[in-house]
Amino acid sequence: MKQALREEFVPTLRAAGFKGTYPTWRLPAGDAVAVVSIYAGQYNEGTYGTFDVMMAVVTPAWSEWQADDVSGIWGSPTKPGRERYWDGIARLTLTPLTPTNSLYDWMINSVKDAQTVAHQMTQALNAGQLANLLRLTNPDELLADLTTIANLPPGKVHTYGWQWDYGPHMALVAHAVLLSDHGGPELEAACQRLEQWKDPDPARTQRPSLLPETAQWARDRAARLAEERQSNHH
Repeated sequence: MKQALREEFVPTLRAAGFKGTYPTWRLPAGDAVAVVSIYAGQYNEGTYGTFDVMMAVVTPAWSEWQADDVSGIWGSPTKPGRERYWDGIARLTLTPLTPTNSLYDWMINSVKDAQTVAHQMTQALNAGQLANLLRLTNPDELLADLTTIANLPPGKVHTYGWQWDYGPHMALVAHAVLLSDHGGPELEAACQRLEQWKDPDPARTQRPSLLPETAQWARDRAARLAEERQSNHH
């Protein structure tokens, strides 16, 4: 599979400015970093294999939130230049242009399959999915999309294509974290939503502690950044 990816997939990433080697490529874009990673299935052997192509946008605010371990989920932060898919505030999966009947998006059983799948992955990149990833490195575009997602009903959050592994409330967390770059009434509204959030499942009556803790973290960060900007201005 590695060899097959070198024919089209990797050159496509290189042409967009990505650097790296299998399985991860990165592209710094302003303060953000775009990441593309190949995840091989744990049962891959011989010419059989299943693969996921994961894409992410890493931002300073989200990295700082992870480093402060507000959630107690991520642990130690990733060093700059070593960003991974899991470090992203926006995390997406490269999806085939033609739906498959398999449990896996990308599966091979032979060398020929590897060449075919690598070509299909490249087609998917070029059909707008790579362009969308790069678009999200623009802070305004990222915030606009995240604002839309945060305002969706909980059951619809996943339909937008972003991955929220710990539940739809993580979209509200990400929204508040990103707004901490700006402060203002939009941030305060986002923080209040976190503090007032209730699980749509009536059986779950306890609000995750990371929600109010993130709200306070976002307020504190916004205040600190405002002070730094004022100090630099003088």
